[in-house]
Amino acid sequence: MYARDFEGLFKDVMKQVCLLPSDILFVENIAAWCKEQGIPEHDEQRPLKLVSKNGSGCRMLIREDIPEEAVDERINALWVRSQLKNNVFDRADLLNSENKKLAYLLLNEYATSLPEINDDELAADEWVFGQMDRMGFFRT
Repeated sequence: MYARDFEGLFKDVMKQVCLLPSDILFVENIAAWCKEQGIPEHDEQRPLKLVSKNGSGCRMLIREDIPEEAVDERINALWVRSQLKNNVFDRADLLNSENKKLAYLLLNEYATSLPEINDDELAADEWVFGQMDRMGFFRT
């Protein structure tokens, strides 16, 4: 999917979590961009990455053309984690549109920077779904 088509979504979600929408940078390949900047990144398919901006905030890198398989891989990982918590209800099923999937990916990437998450993927999922609910993604 072509990420620039969702630029408004990305900016809105970033504003909602107090990130500057101007700190979005679309790049062809995140791993290649990171290599040029001296930042470690080995995932050639990575769709988004939050990076430090020389000590003055952060920047959200967004791959210009996000491969469907990269999105599916991350949603499948959420499905596995969701099964650990509740094998009757799968929260991954709530991500039933491109907007919701991309919002989840952006918020999940941001969650990794929060001290209260501390690399806990289940805690990150809780935080992300709470934010998405607050933002109205799950209203019918």
